[in-house]
Amino acid sequence: MKRTLYPVAKKFHQLDLPFSTGTLEQSSIYEFSHNELIQEEAGTLTHLYVILEGKAKIIKSQANGKRSILQFLHSGDFIGDLTLVSAEKTTKEVLAIGPTICLALPIDHAKQVLMQDIDFVKMISRYIGDKLIRRMEHFSINQTYQLNYRLALLLLEVAVAGIYQEKLTETAEYLGVSYRHLTYTLKTFKENDCVYRESGGYRINEANLKQLIRSMQSY
Repeated sequence: MKRTLYPVAKKFHQLDLPFSTGTLEQSSIYEFSHNELIQEEAGTLTHLYVILEGKAKIIKSQANGKRSILQFLHSGDFIGDLTLVSAEKTTKEVLAIGPTICLALPIDHAKQVLMQDIDFVKMISRYIGDKLIRRMEHFSINQTYQLNYRLALLLLEVAVAGIYQEKLTETAEYLGVSYRHLTYTLKTFKENDCVYRESGGYRINEANLKQLIRSMQSY
């Protein structure tokens, strides 16, 4: 992880960020590598993060030892928002997917200053609502659409530089299917030139996956 104080990270000054100059002057830019920990599960939240570039995933450890992906995050998403508003007492693990850059606002500043700003409170409330709706839509899609469709969407959403690197056990859990069902579907994807097995993951054929999605949407 590389940290740079926001005031000297000039390449990010052109971004239209919803924070005052005073808040940005206290913030930092954090650059994470693939699979690097952004937030520890059940750890102390030191910053409110905003993803500027890249992707991340929220993971929860189950009582039986399994690890479940709850949601994938993208540019513009917050990390630590539920803890900030006291909706979540225990933080969840958040890992970077590929190179990921975040704006990090000190959590004490967020609590003492931002939470007193009515415009910020409205914005974070809308954001949390949208985030929870996305989770609900994911569960709805899992119940409604075939695995081919859901897997194609996921591969396009999460692949970094054209390669999907998520663990298949966690992918199966996220999609609500058995590991066997998932690997069988990936086999059919390979046969139809939608993915190609590579060391460390699957290289996706974006055009063929999009065509598959369009063909299934027409039914």
